[in-house]
Amino acid sequence: MNKIISSMALLFIMLFISACTGNTDSADDTTTPKAVEVEILLPEEISLNEESILKVRLTQDQENVEDAEDVQFEIWKANSQEKSELVKAKYEKEGIYSVKKTFQEDGIYYVQTHVTARGMHVMPKKQFVVGNVSEEELNSLKEEPQTQGGSQGHSHHH
Repeated sequence: MNKIISSMALLFIMLFISACTGNTDSADDTTTPKAVEVEILLPEEISLNEESILKVRLTQDQENVEDAEDVQFEIWKANSQEKSELVKAKYEKEGIYSVKKTFQEDGIYYVQTHVTARGMHVMPKKQFVVGNVSEEELNSLKEEPQTQGGSQGHSHHH
């Protein structure tokens, strides 16, 4: 009786081990999709009470993403994220999506893009300055971590 139980246990362990190694082979056959890269493109200077165009370029494996399901820009003034504004972007061309925005106040702002494309959700964030900003405000800008373009931020693969 013990011999049968030992044989069954050994058989189970062998099946378990072979199943694990078998899965690694099939994992090699399926390639993981490349991440969607997001580059936030802002004007060099943003003036008060003038319409500015904020853009984002989407690429995947160095090719333009022209079929994003959803691209939105969340914009807020520093220390006021609870008052953020969410603006749906329009597709232009060559993987570039844009929004138009007029800023009413000088200050340090943030833009965070919410991009859903090809089964991924990418949310990079970038700081920028509108109009005239005091030295004190600029110093606080330098102290806070800044996320540049690319796919930094939150990336969720679905």
